[in-house]
Amino acid sequence: MFKDFLSYTIGELNKLLAEAKTREEILFYQRLISLKLGLAQEKVVGKELL
Repeated sequence: MFKDFLSYTIGELNKLLAEAKTREEILFYQRLISLKLGLAQEKVVGKELL
């Protein structure tokens, strides 16, 4: 599952979020996007933020 997560871009996750139908799906994709953005931010900053 983690390998699948790594393969998605933020744009792809945003598309999945836009297509989400249930509250649970929306929350799931919002959390994945947040995690993906946080990890990308750590790479830019050069230290662990999460």
